Amino acid sequence: MPREPPVTKTTFSDISLNLGARLDVYTCKMSTNRAPGRSELGFLRVWALAGVGFATIGLGWTLVADSKATDAANKVTVSVYMSTDCPVAMRTAPRLAQMETEWEAKGVEFTAYFPNEGETQRRVADYMRDRKLDFPFRLDVGGSKAKSSGVEIVPTVVVRRGDTVLYRGPMDDAKVTEEVKTHYLKDALTAALDGKEPKIKEAEAFGCYLMAGDPIPSMEEVNYAEHTAAIINDNCLVCHRPGEVAPFSLEGYDNARKWSRMIAKVSSERRMPPWLAVEGVGEFSHEMRLTEREIATLAQWAEAGAPSGDLSKAPKAPEFPVGWRLGEPDMLISMPKPFKLGEDGRDEYWNFVIKPDITEPVYVQAMDVKPGNKAVVHHVIAFIDEKGVSDKLLEGGRDGGYQTFGGPGFIPDNALGGWAPGLQPERLPKGAGFLLKPGARIVMQVHYSKSGREEVDQTKMALYFAKEPVTMPTEIAWLANPAIRIPAGNAKAEFKQTIPLPVDVTLYSLMPHMHLLGKEMHATLIHPDGTRERLISIDKWDFNWQLNYMLKEPKLIKRGSRIEIVAVFDNSEDNPSNPSSPPREVRWGEETTDEMMLLVAGVHIHLPGGARRAGSL
Repeated sequence: MPREPPVTKTTFSDISLNLGARLDVYTCKMSTNRAPGRSELGFLRVWALAGVGFATIGLGWTLVADSKATDAANKVTVSVYMSTDCPVAMRTAPRLAQMETEWEAKGVEFTAYFPNEGETQRRVADYMRDRKLDFPFRLDVGGSKAKSSGVEIVPTVVVRRGDTVLYRGPMDDAKVTEEVKTHYLKDALTAALDGKEPKIKEAEAFGCYLMAGDPIPSMEEVNYAEHTAAIINDNCLVCHRPGEVAPFSLEGYDNARKWSRMIAKVSSERRMPPWLAVEGVGEFSHEMRLTEREIATLAQWAEAGAPSGDLSKAPKAPEFPVGWRLGEPDMLISMPKPFKLGEDGRDEYWNFVIKPDITEPVYVQAMDVKPGNKAVVHHVIAFIDEKGVSDKLLEGGRDGGYQTFGGPGFIPDNALGGWAPGLQPERLPKGAGFLLKPGARIVMQVHYSKSGREEVDQTKMALYFAKEPVTMPTEIAWLANPAIRIPAGNAKAEFKQTIPLPVDVTLYSLMPHMHLLGKEMHATLIHPDGTRERLISIDKWDFNWQLNYMLKEPKLIKRGSRIEIVAVFDNSEDNPSNPSSPPREVRWGEETTDEMMLLVAGVHIHLPGGARRAGSL
């Protein structure tokens, strides 16, 4: 993928908000210590657990080098075939980085290719960044490019002038830096730029064998029955089948063929299946993600014209459960009355207030949702209101609900989880559960998309209670930075938030949340010894897909650890989702034109002495 233009950042200010609400502002090299006082930012309850660390606003501009017309036939390029787990390739990286810096200035283009099986975009991106290899890279799925270039060992470099191979082999003759005697790559590039051929055109590469796995099917052999039907059945039909939430069906060859080009496009862009968390960061249950091989196969099939193959060999479509996926619920709740949705306009967020009929506290271990109208229900989140605040918000609503944007319009006391098409419901581990008290309201927030005609919905929610004693009450931690101020016109405004944990915490789930200017969010756990562990990373935020990511295994986080959250926003005119034209400074808030920097975490808080608690933070 193309390298992004270099970005220069200038720090505007570092803002520290600590417990007790002491505010220290550092601007440039000067510092001013203000007297302790209460912050008027509001929403401070979210830091009762841990306080707020710091926020950093990165202001900057993009510098793009001048481009010059180049004679493609005489362009000198270097293809570097590498592997993220080959030790020889790792040791070569520093010398390769120096070579690229030197020769890029002379017009030579470097591209790295990763042909081995199991490589992923995230893994390769981390590898390139960590080793300061600042040039474009590609995944060579199936190793087709490596094999056609005669590569059998990684690392191998291939120098070309236009389409003509001038040199193939190792970068130099050294397995360790101190033993470099012959600089094969440097000599080849010197000759190439002088219009000559290098004296040595090929040298024996050393390193690790090429392990590309089976090649993807060729244009001549790829077909639906043997190659793409299984991919579509396993990853698409959960939503794209008759009567489900997706707007069209992909069941059967005729439907899949019709949409083949769109399938290839949205899968290659990783817009479908909808799973924003990048691969290799955190381990989550029921990941909805295609492999690079599957994506390449779908693209090859579409390019070949979506041939059917022998349809008698095509796998049958899977059977899906008719009832509730976790069995009969302990409690079934529904929107108070049918809700009418208009035919056009922006998506809408409606919050429906439901008072469960319970006389004693219960712990909820799982929830599931059945949309009343699958054509318009995009996703659902269930909040808990113990104070009755939502009743007041109903006064301005209709049909048992009130409208907001993003949040529920109040600070929830807890939450039960969320639902989105394709996500599988999952029970919390034994001993864990969300406390639901008598008199509490469940606020069912429904995200509606428009269908082009008036629609009616009455969505239902199933609750599953803990049958065994709950020893680790679960609650929601709202890890937020309401101090954000996103400058108008800034395409890459970066904020950092560090939250110290004064007690042990067990982490169950993570749900990043931003609004329409959101671009990226990354959360990292900093252990007491300073080591860093990435929890979740989203490189391409999409407000329409706010998913709750359940960890495969609960994670115990020790006291003294810190959680670092980095969020990036695009408040430029080039952001098609920007609700303000021209752009304006944007701060924290609930409205469409406001923003949020929020990480919602499902946790159990281990209080000193083994005390138990549940409810709000």
